[in-house]
Amino acid sequence: MRLEHGTIGAVQRRRPLALLLAAGAALVAALALGLRPRRVEVVGESMLPALRPGDRLLLLRLPVRPGSVVAVTDPRDPDRTLLKRVAAGPGGAAEAAGGGRMEAGGGYLVLGDNPRASTDSGDFGPVPARLLRGRAVYRYAPPDRRGPI
Repeated sequence: MRLEHGTIGAVQRRRPLALLLAAGAALVAALALGLRPRRVEVVGESMLPALRPGDRLLLLRLPVRPGSVVAVTDPRDPDRTLLKRVAAGPGGAAEAAGGGRMEAGGGYLVLGDNPRASTDSGDFGPVPARLLRGRAVYRYAPPDRRGPI
């Protein structure tokens, strides 16, 4: 059997490409089936300076902890979704913007990074886990601000 000089290299290059494509397909399937990816656009200024109006984020159904940025259904208006930072989880507590202390009880305390422009747990109290829609994991737009959250 006679092989041309470039034949072995071509076969070797195809194998990593096939593995990369298979890994990508597996990741897409896992995201679509298990983590329920969602895309959202930041509208208000309640999360300045971390998130700006016009930022576009990828959300995944992942566990949350204090410090996570989450999308949450407004407990007072089920048609409204808010982006907030988790200040405390079940059993925890956090300081309120005007002073004092808030208890999470069995829910989550979610607060905006910009308290003057935020509607958050300081207004409506702890949020039950069932209202958490996903954790922001990546900013994909605008291009100059791309990166993990």
